[in-house]
Amino acid sequence: MTYLDLEEEPIAPPDNSEADEKLLQEIRDNYKFGLSYWEDIRKERETDMRYVCGDPWPSKDRKAREDADRPVLNHDELSQYINQSINNVRQNKRAIKVEPAGANSNDASAEYRQNRIRGVEYKCKADSIYETAFQQMLEGSYGFWRIGRRWVSCDESNWDQEITISNIPNPDSVLYDPDSKEPDWSDAQWCFVVEPMSLDKFKRQWPDAQRTDFSRDERELASEWFPSDKTIVVAEYWKVEIEPKKQKRTNPHTGKKERRTVEVKTVVQYMTNGVEILERNEQPGEEIPIPACIGLVRYINDGAGNARPRIFSLERLARDPQMMLAFLVSQEAEEAGLTPKTPFLGYVGQFETDNDAWKSVTKKPYPFLQVDPIPDSSNGQLLPMPQRQSFTPNFEAYETAKDSARRAIMAAMGISPLPTAAMRAGEKSGVAIQRVQSEQALGSYHFIDNFERAIARCGRIIESWLPIYDQGVKQVALCDAEDKRKVVTINQPVVNPQTGAVEHYPVEEGEHDVTVSVGPSNASQRDMAQEQLAALIQNLQPLVAAQVIAPPQAAQLLAMSLEMMQLGPVGDKMVETISPQPGGPPLPPQAQQAMSQAQGQVQQLTQALQQLQAENAELQQKLSARVIDNQGRLEIEQLKAQAQITTAQINTQNQILGERLDAINEMLKLMHESGHERGMQASEHAHQIRMADEQRQHEIGQAVFDAQNQPADQPGQI
Repeated sequence: MTYLDLEEEPIAPPDNSEADEKLLQEIRDNYKFGLSYWEDIRKERETDMRYVCGDPWPSKDRKAREDADRPVLNHDELSQYINQSINNVRQNKRAIKVEPAGANSNDASAEYRQNRIRGVEYKCKADSIYETAFQQMLEGSYGFWRIGRRWVSCDESNWDQEITISNIPNPDSVLYDPDSKEPDWSDAQWCFVVEPMSLDKFKRQWPDAQRTDFSRDERELASEWFPSDKTIVVAEYWKVEIEPKKQKRTNPHTGKKERRTVEVKTVVQYMTNGVEILERNEQPGEEIPIPACIGLVRYINDGAGNARPRIFSLERLARDPQMMLAFLVSQEAEEAGLTPKTPFLGYVGQFETDNDAWKSVTKKPYPFLQVDPIPDSSNGQLLPMPQRQSFTPNFEAYETAKDSARRAIMAAMGISPLPTAAMRAGEKSGVAIQRVQSEQALGSYHFIDNFERAIARCGRIIESWLPIYDQGVKQVALCDAEDKRKVVTINQPVVNPQTGAVEHYPVEEGEHDVTVSVGPSNASQRDMAQEQLAALIQNLQPLVAAQVIAPPQAAQLLAMSLEMMQLGPVGDKMVETISPQPGGPPLPPQAQQAMSQAQGQVQQLTQALQQLQAENAELQQKLSARVIDNQGRLEIEQLKAQAQITTAQINTQNQILGERLDAINEMLKLMHESGHERGMQASEHAHQIRMADEQRQHEIGQAVFDAQNQPADQPGQI
């Protein structure tokens, strides 16, 4: 496809000129160098695509098996994980974000450019183009798309051009500068986009070419450009031409003169067939407008002291276990095919009697089968009966080996298996589902990171083109964050007939930063926004009071919390409603009048609210006094109840002590009575002893008296 300049027609340098031949030699050398440098990487991509398409078998092994009538099967285990990563990107759209970064830039200019880029993406269906390049990267390690321009209309009065984003279906048609060092290859000095075509097509498409028939010497000079006798390669050769420019100034601080040399970059597109320059088209910007979506890059020493890059696809390291799985599946099928098709074997003549039954014995159940006795010709003995041939393929061992191969595939690709219905049974909230999706995408996030770099480069290129193509007063299409499109007039103030506001979209040179923002899926975003909006409506009255009474920082904090939730366009409206951004466009008179009335109502409400607050404070004081009185009464009642309880406890204790005292008195009484009785007994006993002693003393005295008065004729008696 040819992209014409705004003002000039394409100019082909004079044939056989010195500059022309020097450029053609450069083109042939770079093309040959690029083919040689990327040859191994392209071969690896070719192998990757065979695996992705379900054919991991090398052509030699496939032919050998097919010639031997052996199974050549494959169970695809790669597509589900590749689709898992692709669909994750499709659910979470990437958006180019523009922010002011220097002179002549502000929030308004950044917003215009962001909406303008979104309008270009919307018209070109850029989402599908980005996703196609991402899929190319996952499956084959690299993918590309292009940024171009086209005429807005064929009308002779309209010479405007518009920016386009278009797909590059075949990534191998792009040949990038191998000396690129940036991760997104934005520093490339040259790039080819090739298209092989027949000589007849070339003559029809380039009728004004100076060469349409090529000599043998020309074919040998540019052999890479002539794949066959009837085929020629036509290429876009993108080149960044660098011209050194000297600058000087007087330092405003020191007053000294300073000099420097800067590089002025110009992008030029040459259309060529290797032996002739067909077109020369100057392009805007300083970068080649072909964003590159690159896979995982690793540098490996080639043995000669040179580090060569290897670009990995998502399934690159999973090819070996996938080949192992294909071999196991084929071997299992081959062993299953060895199962005997004739289950019974016997001697000739043994099946004659029940011949029909024997033919259908594997399909119909019979109560019995007859066998014809056949004697052995050598010894006359009967031959053995027919035998059933049994064979059991070793399916269990194959299934175990296939499970091991599947686990190796998952480990190599770094992606968890798709959740089953049983695994999803416990997912009750959106947070749990989002966590599972995040875990699934974590193992391949380095590919997503490179994908976002490519989109950021695309946005950077388009942003640098806007001041060139948005010149003069004209109408352009914008697309806001809610995917709502509108047509506005740029570079001239215009009154909006619907709102009465003056809209002005000046497009000037300015420095802006371009990044990529990632949001949740549309469904999750709507659900979150709906939940937050419902919560705000439920708490609307306190929020209104806070907005009137509290300082504006409260509304700003609430707006910040909503903004951090990334609720999408609905969330942005909520943030703007709660905390409007300063410096917005002036309001129309009707809106200003309505705003004044609203402010008056707010003041009245504020006064009424203050009066209510004063009355509320007085009621609070009275209520506090009543509460204190009631609390005092309650405390008195509690003290009375406590005194009653204490009295009851004291009475209980007194009763217990009285009972104990009565028991002690009773015991003392018993002891006293017992002591008195014992005392009486002791006194009686002592009296008896005394009486007995007196009696004895009397008897002894009487005996002595009698002895003294005894007659003399009775001696010896006392």
